[in-house]
Amino acid sequence: MSMKGTCIQQMYNDYEDVYRNFFLFDNGNCMTCVALYYRTINVLEKKESTCQTSSKISIEEMCKEISVKELTLDTLFNLSPTYQNCRQSFEGIWQFAYEYETRFTAVCNHPFSNITACQRPGINFQIENQRFYMNYRKCHDVDSSFDAQYRYACLGQWVADNGNRYIVAVNMGEEQNFLRFTCFVDRTDQDLLMTKSRTASCSELKSAREGYEQLRLAHVKSETVLPSCKFPADYMGVWYNTANYDSEVTINDTHMIEVTKPNQGKPETVYYVCDESKGTRYMVAKLGIGGCQVDYMCFDFVRRHHSVIRYRQGRLYPLGDFRSVCTWSSFDNNPRWKYQVLVSVNPVAINCPIRGMFFFEQSGQTRLTVRDGVTKFPFDPLLECTKRNQQLSICPDSPDTIKIDMNKCDTLDYRARNVNYKYEILDYKWRCIAWWSEDTNGQLYTYDPEDGFSKYRCWVYQRDEYGQISLSRSHKDSCGLWQTPHDDVTPENLNLKLVLKNAERQCN
Repeated sequence: MSMKGTCIQQMYNDYEDVYRNFFLFDNGNCMTCVALYYRTINVLEKKESTCQTSSKISIEEMCKEISVKELTLDTLFNLSPTYQNCRQSFEGIWQFAYEYETRFTAVCNHPFSNITACQRPGINFQIENQRFYMNYRKCHDVDSSFDAQYRYACLGQWVADNGNRYIVAVNMGEEQNFLRFTCFVDRTDQDLLMTKSRTASCSELKSAREGYEQLRLAHVKSETVLPSCKFPADYMGVWYNTANYDSEVTINDTHMIEVTKPNQGKPETVYYVCDESKGTRYMVAKLGIGGCQVDYMCFDFVRRHHSVIRYRQGRLYPLGDFRSVCTWSSFDNNPRWKYQVLVSVNPVAINCPIRGMFFFEQSGQTRLTVRDGVTKFPFDPLLECTKRNQQLSICPDSPDTIKIDMNKCDTLDYRARNVNYKYEILDYKWRCIAWWSEDTNGQLYTYDPEDGFSKYRCWVYQRDEYGQISLSRSHKDSCGLWQTPHDDVTPENLNLKLVLKNAERQCN
């Protein structure tokens, strides 16, 4: 910077959360604007304008050229860096396939080529949490591939406006500064593709697909725990976990494998290995793909009931001592706690707990509506319907299905019997798959494969009087902690409330 001349003016700008300092230098012949971008405590990036001879130009006009995208960003590294924790940048063990832009064009995909970054929480030696290792293995079908191990220390990271994430590190075994510092680039919305720079420059990396060295990453398990107990035989199968949105749990004799699909990013997989059991409590070892440590936790199960399994989950512990992990105090101490629910992916319908024919009133944000459809018979204009109602019915011909007709014809003939109006179309069909009593209220799970939001719905119901039943439905596929059939419909509480009134006649 001293070669640019004397700094005669300075300007600060943090536009778009980018901390930039502008410096105007004068070397006696011309003036130059230099912009410094603060990236991390160890890294700055520099961009400078051309040297201009006019002395009457303000610093704002001189530095307009900085915004031109064609100008190159130079990366400046602190030669005495302060190492950072690697957890935000690398966590766990990643197997990678690698290829080079100029060295060789084939892809070397060896199962033992990996990035190992195992941070241990609470360790006294902080330096261990600031390192990661890159292990390269030679592929026999790629001539220029090689065996090597490099040890890196993390220097921090930042995210660019285009979504690229830049990770900077220092090679602990390299002495030449232009090779000692390294830059990695991946994306914030997916971290399975990455590029690595050859020299101490982040500007040579344009994206996660273009760079000197290209890596394709895959998470692998870092630990293996042998099972020491078995889950009940009727738990086996594939289940939908209502506690986590869009989460699927596969249970076999000794393992539970949960795959959660978040709205953004890749699916997350967690393994639970049965370690010890007593009664309804099971201590399991929790292994995550991408983590390096083994945690222990306790599940308290209620035996399978219809197509659901109810459970509650304790806190995480670092050591597998059953008396500590599965003590009752390790579970939620909220006085209004409820069991979480696993619902079978292939549920079997059962008889519903409610039986009869009802007219109903509804309230809520997502009210039931009339669904248009094709009738079985051509329309007859002479056949009229003078009275219509909203009807819910659970009849002996299909006791496992709740049928709803939002525009039911309730016209009676001279014998006080319903007119055979042949254009009726059922708007909703919900299959009952499980029900039980909890906290003096009934809970019901229904299944509707045509529901666009969730196939599974949880209801809380109660008989108010002889001819009236109240039901409430939560927003998601699990009932709320404080949900009752008589709650007010609010955005935070319920999205649908039904009040059923008996409408069954003697002829029905």
